[in-house]
Amino acid sequence: MKLSIVSPVYKAEKTVEKLCARIIESIPSDFDTYEILLIDDCSPDKSWQKILELSQANEKITGIKLSRNFGQHYAIKAGLDESSGDWVVVM
Repeated sequence: MKLSIVSPVYKAEKTVEKLCARIIESIPSDFDTYEILLIDDCSPDKSWQKILELSQANEKITGIKLSRNFGQHYAIKAGLDESSGDWVVVM
């Protein structure tokens, strides 16, 4: 089974790395694999750069950059549309 974790990101350049580390630590062993989808809701800080670094370091992390700030509900929807897991968790 595959687990998808979807998280909108806004003004999180200082916390997104820790978020991913905690998510990875918390994934139950019941899942064969996982993906983490981080959706940058046009954050004004360097969140997108941090997401790119994380996705380059870990192929299970994917970044999606929205063209403008649509709000967390649209960011979540974008992540759900791209998720491929048997189970999906929204954070």
